[in-house]
Amino acid sequence: MMNLLRGTMESSTGGYVTRRLHVPQEVWSQGGAKLNNTSEKVRVVAILCSALEELQLHSAEVFGAGNVSSGLAMGIGSITRKEADAWTGKLEEFSSICDGVVASFGKKLSVGEGFIVKKSTWGDRMTRSFDKLTNNGKTLDSPAAYVQGLRKLFLHVQLLDEHTKAVKAHPVAPAYAAFAPDMRSSIETKLKRCSEFFATVILTFVIRDLAQLLDKYVKRCEKWLEE
Repeated sequence: MMNLLRGTMESSTGGYVTRRLHVPQEVWSQGGAKLNNTSEKVRVVAILCSALEELQLHSAEVFGAGNVSSGLAMGIGSITRKEADAWTGKLEEFSSICDGVVASFGKKLSVGEGFIVKKSTWGDRMTRSFDKLTNNGKTLDSPAAYVQGLRKLFLHVQLLDEHTKAVKAHPVAPAYAAFAPDMRSSIETKLKRCSEFFATVILTFVIRDLAQLLDKYVKRCEKWLEE
């Protein structure tokens, strides 16, 4: 879904998010749209983009450059237990950031229902540090900054999708062939939790905003037809 949404933002003709629903690119850039809590959403997106960029770097260090689910990643075959443990730890750190996002912004954005937050100070510290960095930014309420951030986030999050496909593949993808079964199971659980976070938190407010933007766009088109 996130990849489909990114397509509607990047393609000049928009794109389909379901078999019947086509979203024109102009929906995201129309002027006068007032979305709730835009500054908080921009902060959330910035936090996750930064965390995913760091995760991407570590993935490249462990698995090599390339798509881990396609078997095209370079450097496969030399992964040690220590490196596997380090990758598992990085996924746990990212999960902590997700917890911090829900703890800090969930109530304000009315998202995260059903997502059980683990007690963690690591993610909380990161959200506070990003708040300090962005509190003085005058563009936080800008719909353009919000959409630009979403495009970047939806691109970066494909990393999690690639690893999920790789670890769940039958037979297991070469990237995870050297991992012990219990470690693969642990990683699959962590990736599943990340997926639940994006479904119950990020997609919840993005789809809500998209519905509002589509409604405004349709009304504007009706007005044009009347004229």
